[in-house]
Amino acid sequence: MAERTTLILSGGNALGAYQAGAYETLHERGMRPDEIFAVSTGAINAALIAGTPAEKRVDALRDFWDSAVQDGVWGFGASCWPKLWHVNRSRALQSLLFGSPAFYRLRLPGALSGLPGAPPDAGIYDLAPLRESLERSIDFDRLNDGQLRVVIVAVDAHSGEEVRFDSAETPIGVEHLLASGGFLPFFPPTQVDGRLLVDGGMASNLPLEAALEEPTLESRLCIALDLFSRRGAALKTVGQAVDRQLELLLSAQTWRALQNLERTHELRRQLRQLGERIPEALRDDPTLAPALKEGARADGATTLLLLSHGRVEHDTEMRAFDFSRRSLSERWETGRADMAQTLDMLGSRRAGRGEFAVHAYNGRGADADETTV
Repeated sequence: MAERTTLILSGGNALGAYQAGAYETLHERGMRPDEIFAVSTGAINAALIAGTPAEKRVDALRDFWDSAVQDGVWGFGASCWPKLWHVNRSRALQSLLFGSPAFYRLRLPGALSGLPGAPPDAGIYDLAPLRESLERSIDFDRLNDGQLRVVIVAVDAHSGEEVRFDSAETPIGVEHLLASGGFLPFFPPTQVDGRLLVDGGMASNLPLEAALEEPTLESRLCIALDLFSRRGAALKTVGQAVDRQLELLLSAQTWRALQNLERTHELRRQLRQLGERIPEALRDDPTLAPALKEGARADGATTLLLLSHGRVEHDTEMRAFDFSRRSLSERWETGRADMAQTLDMLGSRRAGRGEFAVHAYNGRGADADETTV
């Protein structure tokens, strides 16, 4: 049976260049996803991949991330910033203050809305540059033509409900991408079909459950790229503590989801084994049939390769807002190298019939964690 390939992409703002580099390695090895599940920055990368002819996908990703570079403002080049602030903080700070050409800019009143007498606002930054970049870079007709399924995840700002937009069921447009990237309070909510939506990372920054909760009869390889790692270094500054807070909050979602998926698969496996032991005459019993049907559907083989982005050499504090050329280039190249190494480590190992095998790596192939249920 042919192996189905699923790509799962998390959110992470400027860290998304890592996913683009990782995709370049997949592309070079001839690995083409059949479907992509994505959130926020991952949704942007997914749309660039699905909305571009296969042979031009890497170029489209590179053009977009090149356009996101924030080198300097107000006539100051990047080399001038160390004179104004410590270099490890100035690059992220300039993006926080002045935005990124392809992503966002400061909005008014934005943060000033908290001052007495200022008009209200629900976001600090305006995503208009991102809208323009996406409309210019993505062929939405191609994205929705059914050749590559794309599922974008957002969250209802009122109910907290996770909302999924599936190109196999409804056309995906720029509004869906903006909605998935509305991380409060930095970016404002987006209204789609009468619902006010925010970043999918508020519920599931790496949408493992959206991609894997349904049982399958197929053999599938799922490659998940998480831009936040649950493993971190010692903390020396408040800025590092803020970064680590975000990493822990979002990576904890991933590991809870993974544990839930493993438990669910184990229950389905046990139901399948139970069904094999029950006499044929009893299998249509209405009290047993639903459970046996659920177990019978879990007959496929799922191999999950989970790669978490560690840090790069010149990472800054507030690194998710660092759009400097050096940092984006380092993330891209690190994504390329990490993906190549983890694919080599995985090799031909795959889950067997009815198995759910997890191979988790934390950057550079280190800290391997492998389980099979």
